[in-house]
Amino acid sequence: MLKISLCMIIYNEEKYIRRCLGSVREFADEIIIVDTGSTDQSKSICEECGAWVFDYNWTDNFSEARNYGISKASGDWILLLDGDEEIIFHNPVGLKQYLQNTAYDLVPIRITHFYGEKPADEKRAHFSCALRLARNDGAARVNGGVYERIDADGKNIGQAADTRRFVEILHYGYMEETAGDKQERNIGLLLKEKERQTDDPWLSYYLAAEYYRAGQLEEAYREINTTIIHFLSKRIKPPALAYKLKYALLIGLSRYEEAYSGIEKAVALYPDYVDLHLYKGILQYKQGECGKARDTFRYCLLLGETNMEYLILSGSGSFLPLYYIGLCHEKQGQAEQAAEAFRQAEAICPVIGSAGVGFLIT
Repeated sequence: MLKISLCMIIYNEEKYIRRCLGSVREFADEIIIVDTGSTDQSKSICEECGAWVFDYNWTDNFSEARNYGISKASGDWILLLDGDEEIIFHNPVGLKQYLQNTAYDLVPIRITHFYGEKPADEKRAHFSCALRLARNDGAARVNGGVYERIDADGKNIGQAADTRRFVEILHYGYMEETAGDKQERNIGLLLKEKERQTDDPWLSYYLAAEYYRAGQLEEAYREINTTIIHFLSKRIKPPALAYKLKYALLIGLSRYEEAYSGIEKAVALYPDYVDLHLYKGILQYKQGECGKARDTFRYCLLLGETNMEYLILSGSGSFLPLYYIGLCHEKQGQAEQAAEAFRQAEAICPVIGSAGVGFLIT
């Protein structure tokens, strides 16, 4: 019988850990918890939920702690979660059968990352997929001091589309009630790691993302440019994430001319990335090119929001382009067309005004 080991690292997670562990009870056969020094009731809650809890001396390195937990796992497959997440199973038996029969070594799961105020709302979220299931073949491990990534070298990797009918993950860590302390901690850890490692462009990206979420836009823009330059210096195409964040920042900083001059190049690199097309349309609208902007927003509607190769903003292929189409019509004095576009947008997202204000999150 296939056995699943849940592996987690925690630190003062008493507020959320019961929800997380409760969500996986029907799927995980073994729960491995690595505690990095909690001073609240996290450990006792985990033990109540049937977990094996191991104490670990924190070394400012998430991967080391995560790999310690993986070394304790006895299951055929390892499931990786964080305490501020919840897993939703549509068919846990079907997922186990899939894992039993698949030739893949690593399997991604779709994740909804909520942001903004409570309650969590899919209209205020990003969607992505990440490798969270790993065959426990003795070689499963993660790399990265702050943002860990499963080592995928030489591994056979599945598709998120294969598992979406079985399972998804909800991530609450970017919501306002939980994000603040983690941002400050992560920025400090990333700065330390950058001093030790000068050759990893992802460190600048992660630092830019943390600065952005903290509202430090100039610092974020400096780091995202460093990221892109660093990738190019290695003759590697910068990831789509980097361009998404760069143009979100330029729009957030109201540097529309600068953003407008470069957005076409970013879109050319990733022509199927709906978020970049959304930014392009916004910049055309800001330049007064309402006809071009409407065409761009209509293309966003065609692309939709289902491409799990990217980090996708909720609404980027639905209510947000409709909302901006309405603004374009409004700017041109076309009241009836504007009203119809706004009606369609609000039918999808009744609070489109507030969603539109907060959409530039990554």
